[in-house]
Amino acid sequence: GTAVGLVINTGDRTIIGRIASLASGVENEKTPIAIEIEHFVDIIAGLAIFFGATFFVVAMVIGYPFLRAMVFFMAIVVAYVPEGLLATVTVRL
Repeated sequence: GTAVGLVINTGDRTIIGRIASLASGVENEKTPIAIEIEHFVDIIAGLAIFFGATFFVVAMVIGYPFLRAMVFFMAIVVAYVPEGLLATVTVRL
């Protein structure tokens, strides 16, 4: 069969467009748990960088090559973040 259609509105002026703009216009306020998790992650990241930098400086002072000291830095930073952090954050949210 064949049909003829009449376009009345397009884009944001359609029903679907209005629903999409209503859904995207909702502002998400941070929940108390999200604020606490963000604070926790900031502390963990700060400590990881601090200890990594400390080990880097110590390695350079005692004569390790730059590349080896950089490996120390990266290993400390990566190892300091708890392995279960992602799972914990996901479950808590």
